[in-house]
Amino acid sequence: MAGNPIEHCRNGDLDAREALSSLPPGVQPGCEVLARGSTWHVEASVAHADCSELHLRAPAGDARVLLWPFDRPAPAVSRRRLRVLPLAAWARGVGQTLSRDVEPRTPRARFTGEVLAYQLAPAIAMAAGAPRVLLADEVGLGKTIQAGWILADVVTREPDSRVLVAVPAGLRDQWASELVTFFSVSAARVDAAWLRAAVADRPADVSPWAAPGVYLASIDFLKRADVAASLSGVLWDLLIADEAHTAAAPTDRHAVLAAIASVSRRVVIVSATPYSGDTAAFDSLASLGAAHGEPPPLLFRRSREDVGDPRRRRHRFVTVRIEEAESQVQRLLERYTAAVWREAPAGGDGARLAMTILRKRALSSPAALLRSLVRRQHLLRAAAPEPAQLPLFEDPPDADDALPDAALGAPGLADRRREERWLDALVAAAERVSAVDSKARLLLRLLARLDRESVVVFTEYRDTLHYLSAMLPGALQLHGALTGSERTAVQRRFNDNGGVLLATDAAAEGLNLQRRCRLLVNFELPWNPARLEQRIGRIDRIGQRRTVHALSLVARDTAEDLVVARMARRLARVAATLGDRDRLASFLTDARVALAVIGAKPLEPQDDAPRVPLRRAAAFDDTCARIASALTRAGSTAEPSGIAIARVRAGGALRPGSIALVRIAASTQRGIAAERGLAVAVEHPVSSRPSTHADARAHAREVIIRVETAAPRLPEVCEWAAEVTQVHRAAMAAALSREESMRHRRTAAIELQPGLFDRRSERAVEANHEADDERLREHQRRMRLLTASLDVRIECTVTAVLIVSP
Repeated sequence: MAGNPIEHCRNGDLDAREALSSLPPGVQPGCEVLARGSTWHVEASVAHADCSELHLRAPAGDARVLLWPFDRPAPAVSRRRLRVLPLAAWARGVGQTLSRDVEPRTPRARFTGEVLAYQLAPAIAMAAGAPRVLLADEVGLGKTIQAGWILADVVTREPDSRVLVAVPAGLRDQWASELVTFFSVSAARVDAAWLRAAVADRPADVSPWAAPGVYLASIDFLKRADVAASLSGVLWDLLIADEAHTAAAPTDRHAVLAAIASVSRRVVIVSATPYSGDTAAFDSLASLGAAHGEPPPLLFRRSREDVGDPRRRRHRFVTVRIEEAESQVQRLLERYTAAVWREAPAGGDGARLAMTILRKRALSSPAALLRSLVRRQHLLRAAAPEPAQLPLFEDPPDADDALPDAALGAPGLADRRREERWLDALVAAAERVSAVDSKARLLLRLLARLDRESVVVFTEYRDTLHYLSAMLPGALQLHGALTGSERTAVQRRFNDNGGVLLATDAAAEGLNLQRRCRLLVNFELPWNPARLEQRIGRIDRIGQRRTVHALSLVARDTAEDLVVARMARRLARVAATLGDRDRLASFLTDARVALAVIGAKPLEPQDDAPRVPLRRAAAFDDTCARIASALTRAGSTAEPSGIAIARVRAGGALRPGSIALVRIAASTQRGIAAERGLAVAVEHPVSSRPSTHADARAHAREVIIRVETAAPRLPEVCEWAAEVTQVHRAAMAAALSREESMRHRRTAAIELQPGLFDRRSERAVEANHEADDERLREHQRRMRLLTASLDVRIECTVTAVLIVSP
C-alpha cells in the first residue's frame, strides 16, 4: 500500500465510534512517530471500521502507509531524551538554542573567530539567490573571511556540492589555513602531484574533479592547457576567484576563469581594487560567469568608515631633487627609447615593451637600470634565446619580480652598431650615478630618524631590493624568488621582532604586517594606482590600532611626473564611478597636489570619466547585527541534546501553566533542511507542582504531544512559514534561472580533420559530445531537483519546557 495516494482522503472519514479504537496520544497528523525502526512524519490518518490508515513520510522523502493497530507506531517524543535541569542551566540551554535560530538565511557554518556583522552580508545575499557576487571591500576588511562564510554555508546546506577556489599561488597556504582554522573546512590543495594521483586513481572516463568537495588551486596552475582541458566537463556549485584584478582580460588567467565561471552555479569575485580607472579591465571582471540577460554581480564595496572604524590613514607624495648626473642619465635614456620607438617596425611591440621596461626600471634605481642595460647588451649580441617551455608534470613558476629576459632581448634600432653605441653610453652613465642615488640617500636619512620604528619599503623590482639591502644590513627581504615557507618565516619574524622589511609586489599578496608596523615607503611610484592601495593595505588591516602613514618617493624632473599625471587621470575615473569617499579615489587629492608641484600644471576636470554600471548590495545592517550577536552568543559549542525541562513557581508575570519553546523547521519535499526558526507556546494551567523528576517528565511528555500537534496552526508559526516560503521560493527561482541559462552552453566545437592512420580526431570529437551530453543530463537532474524543492514542509518540535506551577 506504499504507493496509495492520499489526496482523496481526509482525516477522520468515519465517526470515531465506528473505528475499532482511537489512535494513541501523539500518533496523529503533523507528529513524528517511530515505526519499523525509523522515524516518520504523519501526513494523514484515515479511519475505517476495523483499522486506521497512517500515511507516513520519511525525512529522505520515502512514503509508506501503515495500518493501526496491526502496526503500532509510537510517538517519537517517547524516545527523545527528557532532561530535568535547574532553572539556571535550563536558561543557558535555551539561550544557545535561541542563538542558533534567528533569521531566515542565517549562514549554516561553525565559525571560531570573532563574528563581524558586515562580513555576513555576502553570504546572506548569496543564500537568498544572488548567483554572482563581487567582494570589493577595502584592503584589510577580511574579504577572505567573507568568501569563507559563503563557502562554508554552501557546503553545509549542500553536502554533495563541488567548490573551486582559484587564488594566486602565494595565497594557497593562507587560504587552506584559514578555511580549517575558522570554518573547519578541509580543502584539497590542487597541484601537479595531486592531479597525477587523481588521474591515476580514477577510470580514464572519470574526471579528477568529479567528486564532491572543496578544491583549492592557483590560477596559474589552472590556466595550463592540460589542466584547463580536464576542467572542461565539470559543473561547479561555487567558484571563488581571489585577487581577481590580476586576471583581467585579455590574459590566459581571465580566459580560464571565464570558462570555469560559465559552468558555475555561483560565482564570487574577490578584489579590493576591481576598478582602478581601467574600464575594460573592470568590465572583464564584472562579466565573469554572466548569463544572458542576467544583471551585473552584486557589489559589496565598504570602507573602514562604513564598518565603524574611524581610524585615519595618511599618505603623501615626497618629492626628491635628483643630482645633475642622474638627470643626464634620464635624458640620455629618453633619447634612446624615443629613437627605438620611432624606428620600431610595424608590429614591433617587442621593442617598445623593452623600452617601457628600461624606463620603468630607470625610475626605480640605478642598479636596476644598469643590470637591465647590461643584460640587453648581452641578449642582442647573443643568439636568440630558446622559448621557455614548462615541464609537463610540474607547477608553473610564480610570476615574480625578476629581470624579463624575453622582453629585453627584442631587437630595437635597425643599425645594430648604432644601438651598441647607445647602450655603451648608457651603461657608462648608469655606472657613474650608482654612488649618487638621491632616492636612496633620502630613504637612509628617513630610516635614521625613525628611532627603531618598524617600516616596510616596497619596490617593484628585485634588483632594486638587493641594491637597498646592501645599504641596510640586517633588513628582512620578501620577493618572488622565495618559497611559500620562506615567505611565511620572514613574515612571522617581522611581526615578532619588527625592523626594516624590503618587499616587492610579487610577495605582497596576502601579507598581514599590521601587528608591529604602521609606516610604509614606496621607493618608486607604481604605475597602477591599485597597486599603491594593495601595498598600503599590507599594514592597514583589521587589527591595526594606530594611524597608518605611507610615503611615496617621486623624483622631480623625471618621467615620474608623467606617472603622477596618468595616475591622477585614472583616479578621477575611480572617483566618478565609486564616489569621492572611496579609499582608492582618496588618492586623487594627493595626486592633484603632486601633479601641480612636480609637473607644474593642474589636473584638468574629468567630465567624461566613464561610469561603469554597478549594482550595489542593499544594506543588511540590522539583520547582520542580529545574526552576528546570536552567533557570538552561540559560539562553537555543540547544540544541547534532548528536551530541557525546568520547574518554577508562579509569581509576578509568570502565571501557572506550561511554556514550550518550539523549533520550526522548513524542509523541502526531499527532506533537505531549508530554514529553522523558533516559537513559544503556552499551555493550560497546571493544577499541582510535579514533585519528582519522573512526574516532571511525564507532565512534559503530555505537553509536548499537545503542543507539537497544535503548533503548526499558531499565528506566529504561520507568519514565519509564509516569510520563509517566499524567501526560499525566490532563491530556488533564481537558481532555476541560472541553471537554465547554463544548460544551453556547449563546449567549444573541435574542428574534425580525419587522421590518415588513426581515429584520434574522431575520438576527441566524440568525447566532446559525450561531455556535453553528460553536462546536459546533470543540468536536467538539477532542474528537476530545484523544481521539486520549490515548496517546503513545516515541522514543529519542542526543544524546551518550563513548568510554572501554582
